[in-house]
Amino acid sequence: MSSPWPDLPEALQPANAVLLRCGKDPQETAWDLLRGVGQGADGPSPVAALKKTAGLDGDAWERLLLWHAARAALPQLVNLPVDSAVRENLANELPQLYRIKDSVEVGSYRFDRAAKIATLRRFPAGPMEWETSGIPRSFFLKAGLRGALRLLGFVAFRLGGRAPCFFMHVAPPPRNRGLSVPSLVRKAYYCMARSMELQPGIRALLAHAWFHDPAAVQDYPHLEALNEPYRKHGGLITVLGPADEGSGVLEGNRQRRAEYLAGKVQYRYGLAVWPRAAAIRWARAYADHPDWSCRTHPGPL
Repeated sequence: MSSPWPDLPEALQPANAVLLRCGKDPQETAWDLLRGVGQGADGPSPVAALKKTAGLDGDAWERLLLWHAARAALPQLVNLPVDSAVRENLANELPQLYRIKDSVEVGSYRFDRAAKIATLRRFPAGPMEWETSGIPRSFFLKAGLRGALRLLGFVAFRLGGRAPCFFMHVAPPPRNRGLSVPSLVRKAYYCMARSMELQPGIRALLAHAWFHDPAAVQDYPHLEALNEPYRKHGGLITVLGPADEGSGVLEGNRQRRAEYLAGKVQYRYGLAVWPRAAAIRWARAYADHPDWSCRTHPGPL
């Protein structure tokens, strides 16, 4: 069940007066502005430009846009081609987006993520989330000659192209803690595989993370569930360049953080690719589960 839609907070009223002066329906304006977030256009974003023109401080402007756009998104969930549990996750999260505890000023990662959730371009599946993207060409260069040839062959013969694909991201705290719980990881993979089945054009599930480095899995066996779809169920993992501090390798484990900062360990990024057919085949193997959804345990990978 979705949460009741909140009334517009008093703190956002001044920003709302600015939005009303734009001349269009506030929901439509907010939706159009947030749809442009994360598109990689040069120059200042329209969100930032309007905020500067209006002389608004803090992040009330950004929260107002999230409030309106998320409200516009909610009626669209019924026809969204994703697993039913993902729709329920969205129905619960959309009314709360504008209340994110930390700053969501334009240009921040938190704002980019929230804008994509609000405009139905990023989708929550437990400890993981995804967007529709593809395999960047730069990844082939980072894989080295042998790795690039293997990856090229896999993409050509198993995927049929670099895009479109689901590109997995780690969910924000506290949901990211579920990455160490195999049952929650399996539920997330099931949600994504089922959603992929509902979208015929999607070629694969992708992930680019330090925890897909085989050396990291050897050191931290609890990462095995994150890697099994690619290692045991028709996928591929290609090792790329060194994982930097922004990869998340410093989070969640004090010992790993200390060893990384001391130069004792250096994990690499792994590009994990799970082709559409293999992912759907795995999900369909459990289609007769008596209570099958993202909230249930799909059994061992």
